[in-house]
Amino acid sequence: MMLKLSDFLYQYNSGERSFCKQNLSRINLQGISLANIDLSGADLSCANLIGVDLTEANLKKCFLKGANLKGCNLTGAILDHANLSNANLNYGVLTKAHFKNTNLEHAHMTNADLSGAYLAGANLTRVSLNNSDLSYANLRKSNLTHGFLTGSVLTETNFQEAILHNASLIGVKLKKTSFKDAEYNDRTLFDIDFRPREHRMKQTLNITIVQIVNSLNYLNKVGSHYLGKTISIRYLETSRPDCDWIKNFEITSRGLINFRGSLIESLNYFELKWYQQWIENYIKNCSTMIKGFVTLIEQEKVFGYQIYTMNSIAS
Repeated sequence: MMLKLSDFLYQYNSGERSFCKQNLSRINLQGISLANIDLSGADLSCANLIGVDLTEANLKKCFLKGANLKGCNLTGAILDHANLSNANLNYGVLTKAHFKNTNLEHAHMTNADLSGAYLAGANLTRVSLNNSDLSYANLRKSNLTHGFLTGSVLTETNFQEAILHNASLIGVKLKKTSFKDAEYNDRTLFDIDFRPREHRMKQTLNITIVQIVNSLNYLNKVGSHYLGKTISIRYLETSRPDCDWIKNFEITSRGLINFRGSLIESLNYFELKWYQQWIENYIKNCSTMIKGFVTLIEQEKVFGYQIYTMNSIAS
């Protein structure tokens, strides 16, 4: 049941601070001070939160998709596992805010103050962070694919193991910034004098989802030929690593492997490792039925074989 604005304000002004899991979708709270409020698990999708003071608020697992938080004060707020996809956080004050594993896909965070913020593991795909201050922020293992960081301040920012495929880092202000083991590809944009390898970054191969789907269908074709379709499909299912990304691959009743999502996207380092693990598990399972199964595979038809060593399985 949706909580009316009048009821919400009455309860808050009466001293109530816990509004966990409340339905506040599209509510208009512009300019209101809500410091220290507990909105964990609440639905604030498409809400008007322009200029709201949410200092040290608990917004854990909050649904803020499409919300307008322009100029909002989120200093010290907890937004772990929240959904802020397509949200407007432009000019926001997010100093020392906590965004662990938060979904910020396509969020607008231009000219925002994120100094000291914790964004480790956050989904920042297609995010706009142009001219924002990310000094001392932790973005370790975050996904910044197609992200825009043009002109941002990155003093002692931690990008270790972050994914920067197709991202723009033109004009960023670097000082003791850590990019160790961060991934980039041939479409990541840097200033002309920036040397990724000197920052210990890793360049990933441009392997697309469609190539992976073709490889898996080829392996299933070989397995079906020697073991039968039923057994081959069973081995494909039981060989899957326990990973959310792998769950996007569907196996039809006809034994065809499809992918839910874009087929032209490139794999990042971690996805490539999951894919390789799936292949390894499948071949090991098939090898319990047919000795030397790996020798029946044409390695050039399995994309990623340059990294993935099949000899270890054959032995």
